[in-house]
Amino acid sequence: MDSFFIALLVVGLAELGDKTQLLTLYLSARYRSPLAILAGVFTASLLSLGLAVALGAWLGHLLGVWLEWIVAVLFIALGTWLLLAKTEDEDESLPSTGRRSAFIATFSLFFLLEMGDKTQLATLGLAAGLDHPALVLTGAVVAMVAVNAPAVWLGHRYASRLPRRLLNRISAGIFVLVGLFLMVQLLSGMNRP
Repeated sequence: MDSFFIALLVVGLAELGDKTQLLTLYLSARYRSPLAILAGVFTASLLSLGLAVALGAWLGHLLGVWLEWIVAVLFIALGTWLLLAKTEDEDESLPSTGRRSAFIATFSLFFLLEMGDKTQLATLGLAAGLDHPALVLTGAVVAMVAVNAPAVWLGHRYASRLPRRLLNRISAGIFVLVGLFLMVQLLSGMNRP
């Protein structure tokens, strides 16, 4: 059980304030389907962290820093798309959409953003260093869902109070800033000997 609790603590702390929490908050506000969002977070976490346990070392070696660049560009592209997305009316609240769409959007975006992320790398290291990889995976997935659940609740609770255009602009700005921050980190790392 030590493997479970160590993974729960390490991944939970690594996920606090992570970009996927921002994504979860946005998707929950956008789709207004909290159970589908949580199911997407769970499934994407299970798959991405399962890959970390099984194949993470190989992927990290193969893609290296390219994966980090892909994530940075993905954030900027998503932010730009949100800025350019058409909204019908500035005062329109976000409509509720289908659970299937919410699940698919959450699963695919969450999975892509977790690839090469610190939580995936932490899970890889824990699985390599601890005796029970299945318990590491279980602890890591429980941590991901537990840390993202409050973002789902906040997004669902307050989405009806925000006009769609305002939510898109705020989210777009944050996504672009996160992408630029990641690029600056990558560029500053290139200057080190």
